[in-house]
Amino acid sequence: MEKNTNPWNDIKTTIKTNIDIPDSCMILTERQWAKKGYLKNDENCGKMLWSNRNANGKKYLYLWNSEVRKATDEEIKDYFAPERQRKAGYRIKAREKKQKEQEQLELRMLSMENQIKVLQEQLDRATRMICQYNVSYEMHNTAIVIDTETTGLIAGCDELLQVSIINEDGETLLNSYIKPLFHDTWEKAERVNGISQSMVKNAPTIIEICADIQKIISQAKVIIGYNTDFDLGFLENAGIIIPDNAEIIDVMKDFAEIYGEYSDFYDAYKWQKLSTCANYFDYDWGNDKAHDSLSDCKATLYCYKKIRDIKENINGL
Repeated sequence: MEKNTNPWNDIKTTIKTNIDIPDSCMILTERQWAKKGYLKNDENCGKMLWSNRNANGKKYLYLWNSEVRKATDEEIKDYFAPERQRKAGYRIKAREKKQKEQEQLELRMLSMENQIKVLQEQLDRATRMICQYNVSYEMHNTAIVIDTETTGLIAGCDELLQVSIINEDGETLLNSYIKPLFHDTWEKAERVNGISQSMVKNAPTIIEICADIQKIISQAKVIIGYNTDFDLGFLENAGIIIPDNAEIIDVMKDFAEIYGEYSDFYDAYKWQKLSTCANYFDYDWGNDKAHDSLSDCKATLYCYKKIRDIKENINGL
């Protein structure tokens, strides 16, 4: 009787991370093997698996090292040919999208030219207000968590709609809607964050509240966020000065490696949504909802502490 040598015979999992891989073996996706110059032996090799327990949707064909063979350069070239065609299509679409966004940006910037002088005068007045603040007192918590909601994704063109800051104990230091100076509508952003024109019509403008924001940020030694560069970019564009000596922590980037969904296209771990991160660590939103900046601050703080604990446990081993 012929011996069955299929390496998957005793593997009953649908999740790659559940497999105990011996030191002498290797298991990679079909594409990862191809990047190393190997192709599968035949169409019966491999098994479709999720990369981790939280993976949603796409499975990958995983192969043991016994299921692949060294391929010729021409075979590898043929294998990646469809991908090269897809990427070429992506690049064309990306260029078209970028060109369209640039045209839209130019139109929006042109519409704002007549308001620049007024804005500069307001920013100058706000700067004088900031300088008058006495920031010599010590905060109980020098680590803060910050989140914002905006009219769009482009700092310098779009505007802030909400800013929230809490300390490391979860206490609210600032939470305010903000009335935009130049935007009357933001339909696409509203569908995400739920902030309507009526919700901000009586809110302070960034000019009126920037001194309060600056007062908190000026004393922060650690600034924590989820996609922190996005939030700080909007604040800096509004005239807020981020301390040079502050440590910036981005929970999104730390979580990407823990979640482990790898992008072959970008050759890096994929960034995940805050809701994905919160669900991964079993965060209870309670009556809060995502895309409210105060709720997102609380969820970010929870996830930050979970990741910090993981790192401390690893370092303690």
